[in-house]
Amino acid sequence: MKKTILPLLIALALLSGCHPKKDAPYNRTGQNDSYEHNFRNTVFAACLSEGKPYARYALARVKRKPNECDPRYKVLFLNGPCKGRIALTQDVITQTSPVSGGQLLKGEVVLRDYHNPRVLNADTDALDHWNMAVVYDTSRMDEGVVELEFPRDSNDFMAAREFIFLHNVRYIQKPEKKDPRIWL
Repeated sequence: MKKTILPLLIALALLSGCHPKKDAPYNRTGQNDSYEHNFRNTVFAACLSEGKPYARYALARVKRKPNECDPRYKVLFLNGPCKGRIALTQDVITQTSPVSGGQLLKGEVVLRDYHNPRVLNADTDALDHWNMAVVYDTSRMDEGVVELEFPRDSNDFMAAREFIFLHNVRYIQKPEKKDPRIWL
């Protein structure tokens, strides 16, 4: 009996090691994850009008970080009007996060997608034009929109305003940005 059970147990042990692995319980292949993946692995760099409140930002990959000799980033633009160009710039937003309802404050500086699509789009070609904006009104956040101001310079007290869908607005986490206008 001992002689027949031992080979059977060895065979079962070998076969049990050959079964395929189960998929991870958090298999994130949805549209939202691929959309956020674009932002986790890239930065927003000023492509046009660097240093101005109305600068146009595009997704870029960092080639060299600032150092003691040169305080500028060396970036490769991935889309937008500067696609494929390598540039040196200090106007880089290194970390952003999506906006969720109820967290925006009036006067907070955020980044918004210029195209403002009604439906979330994971296509990186459509993510080519971003601008900084100042939160003006949050009373319609329960409807999924927020009113933003777009100052043109440091003395623009009557900035243009637009309603933007919340999924097209991102918090600027690093570096911290302040409202560019000078308040008396």
